[in-house]
Amino acid sequence: MRPQARPTAVTILLVLALLATTASTALATGHPTDGDQDVVLTLGEAVARALDSHPSVGAARAAVEAAEAGVARARAAYWPALRAGATVMRYEEPSLVAPLHGFDLMAPPEFDDKLLRTDLSASWTLYDGGGREAQVRGARAGEAAAAAMSQGAEQALIARVTLAYLEVVSARDVLEASDRYLEALSAERERVRLFLDEGRAAQLEMLRANAALADARARRVETTSRLDLAEANLARLIGTTPDAVRADRLVGTQLITPGETRTLDALIHAAEAGSPQLERARHAVTAADANRRLAASAWIPSVDVFGSYLGFASEDVDLVTEWQMGAALSFPLFTGGERMNAHRAAKAEARRVREDLRLAELEVATGVDAALNALAMAAARAEAVAEAARHQEEVTRTEMLTLRTGAGTQTDYLRAEADLLRIRSALVEARNSKIAAGVELARVTGELTSAWLDENLESLR
Repeated sequence: MRPQARPTAVTILLVLALLATTASTALATGHPTDGDQDVVLTLGEAVARALDSHPSVGAARAAVEAAEAGVARARAAYWPALRAGATVMRYEEPSLVAPLHGFDLMAPPEFDDKLLRTDLSASWTLYDGGGREAQVRGARAGEAAAAAMSQGAEQALIARVTLAYLEVVSARDVLEASDRYLEALSAERERVRLFLDEGRAAQLEMLRANAALADARARRVETTSRLDLAEANLARLIGTTPDAVRADRLVGTQLITPGETRTLDALIHAAEAGSPQLERARHAVTAADANRRLAASAWIPSVDVFGSYLGFASEDVDLVTEWQMGAALSFPLFTGGERMNAHRAAKAEARRVREDLRLAELEVATGVDAALNALAMAAARAEAVAEAARHQEEVTRTEMLTLRTGAGTQTDYLRAEADLLRIRSALVEARNSKIAAGVELARVTGELTSAWLDENLESLR
């Protein structure tokens, strides 16, 4: 027999390197390895992943960066401009190499058909009627509006991820309730089969049990499809695969605050102060006013100062330099109506954005009304359904006992089991609807952040 080969040190090192590479790749991509199958994904972690990877937030943050650059660009108009240039020309006939500032018979001017001219010039606008200031104001308003848009994009994404997360948890809990319902129906079918074999039950009871079991299995398929779709949606939102957001990795969530205690007026006031939608609309008004002032500056003369350092040379003449400086007053006398119409358009735009602000205020107030009403309805419904579930559990238990003792009917028991499944599913939906309503109210008032989730929600590990 040949001796058994032993693994060499090189082989062991290669295996260890391969395992390390696999683990690091899984960590870098956010996909769990086979050893991480039991890793729990909380709502806060899902939101953090989405904020790091979702394109809506990335685009909004890029818009903020572009707006910041726009402010710097507008402020650059306050600085002098410095330019340098050089020109090489070939003429058909010889031309003056340098400007002629006098006539000296002892030193006649130089002519050549190949000329080199250099120019180093500086210019600075002393006064432009307030145009630069208006541009800076408008750019700063645009930067603030972009920041508000970015905040709104983050809040909208947090709300979407929360709803998607709750949808997965709801579908999972409904599926668990369906499984318990199937177990109860299977037990009832087995009981009927035993009684039927003994001649103590009618064939009709077996048909009822089979029909109820088939209907329950069909409903379970629907719930499974709903769960698959919810997992896929959540995975896309946080930038991972459906395997990483399987329902068994997620944990239930509940509100830890006693409920909304502020009045409607207080909530509307909070929304007016913190809503990104209103903040963006207000900055749009500021930007429109700045654009109107910029259009008005076209009716005011501008004053510029400038200076240049010039150089002249040719193939046969060495470089000759001179400087010049001056000031200019400029005012367009006639523009064909361009200034007037630009000013009219700017004033109309200012009126439009003010109306948009009023509309945004109405929409935010309406959103607060709807969110507060939805939260109250969800809380009341969750409490009522929880009480109904307790009563129905007792009804089902009683119907099962009476059926086993021969005092009840199978129809009553199956109806009680079906009602219990329906109520349990409704209870899951109601509790998660209460959470969703609370999140929506926080979004409308501009308070929804990752910190808000940590303060108002807790995971049921």
